Amino acid sequence: MTTSFAAPAFVPFDARYPGVSPQLLARTRQMWSAGRLDLDEVWHKTIGRFRGSQTIGNWNLAADSGPIDQFLMFEQAAIWVASLNATAAMAVDRPHTMLTNPQWRALHALTFRMIEQLDAIRLLFLTGLPTPSLQIARSISEDIDMALAFVSRPKLAARFIDCATIEEANEFWRRHIAGGRAFKAVSEQLYRAGLEFDQSGEYAAWRKNVKAILGTAVHSAYRSPEPMGALRSAGPDRKTSDCLYFVTLRLQEMCAYSHVLTKDFGEDLEAIRHARQPNSEDDLGCLTARISKITVEQLRWTLATGDVQDVAVSPQLH
Repeated sequence: MTTSFAAPAFVPFDARYPGVSPQLLARTRQMWSAGRLDLDEVWHKTIGRFRGSQTIGNWNLAADSGPIDQFLMFEQAAIWVASLNATAAMAVDRPHTMLTNPQWRALHALTFRMIEQLDAIRLLFLTGLPTPSLQIARSISEDIDMALAFVSRPKLAARFIDCATIEEANEFWRRHIAGGRAFKAVSEQLYRAGLEFDQSGEYAAWRKNVKAILGTAVHSAYRSPEPMGALRSAGPDRKTSDCLYFVTLRLQEMCAYSHVLTKDFGEDLEAIRHARQPNSEDDLGCLTARISKITVEQLRWTLATGDVQDVAVSPQLH
C-alpha cells in the first residue's frame, strides 16, 4: 500500500477505541500476541497510512460499546486486506508461485482499490454519513466476489489483466461480474470444495436483502430531508454501523474462502512468510499468513454476535 500522506504520531492501539468492550480488546490483543505479531506496529503500517487515520473524536458513546466494537472489527479486517496487497506486490515479482502471475496481479489491483474504498468508508463512519458509505460498501462487496473468482479461476484473472481499454473492461464486467455472476461462480466452487453453501438458505436471503438496501443508496429515491443539526453531528448511527458490519463480514469471508477455494493461495502465503528478511523494514507482505488465521477467528466472533447463520471456514486455518 502506497500513500503520500505521513503516518500520524504514535498512539497506543488501546487508546484508539474509547468505550470499546474490554473483553473484545483483550481478546484481540491476545490473538495477535499468540501469533507473535506486534499489533501496534502492523496498525501503523496499514490503518495508520489511511487518509482517515485520525482517532475518534467527541462521540456520545453512552453505555453502548456496539458502534466502537464494530469499528475495531472493521479495522482488523481492513488490516488483512492491506497486508494481502503487500503480499501480492511481492508475489508478482517472485519467479515461482502456486497462483499464476495474472492471479497475483489481479489481486494486487483489486486490493489496492479496496484499500481506497475502505479508507473512504472509515472517514464516512467517523463523520456519520451513511448514504455514501452504503454506496461504497456495495462496490466493495462486488470486488470481493471478483477477487474470490480470480483466486479460483486463473483464466478469468488473465482475461481481467488483459483488458487494455475501457470498452474491454466494461465488456469483462458485463460478461463475468455483473448481476451476481461472480458470486454464483464462487458459490459453485465452494460447493465443489466440499462446503455446504445453500444459495436459497438463510444466509443467502440475508445477503440478498443487504444488497437490496445497498442498492437503494446507489439509485435515486425520495428521502425525507434530514435537519441540518443532524447533518452536522459527527459520530456513528445505526446505518453506518450496519454498513461496517456487512463490510467486515464480507472481508472476513474473503479471507476464509480464499483458503477454501484453493490450497495454492495458502501455500503462497506461507512461502512468502518464510521469505522474510531479518530486520526488514518492509515486511508487511510476509505477515499475511499469520494475519489470515486471526481474521478467520474473528469471522467466528462476527458470526457469534450477528444474526446470520454460520458459514464454513477452511480447516487449514482452524
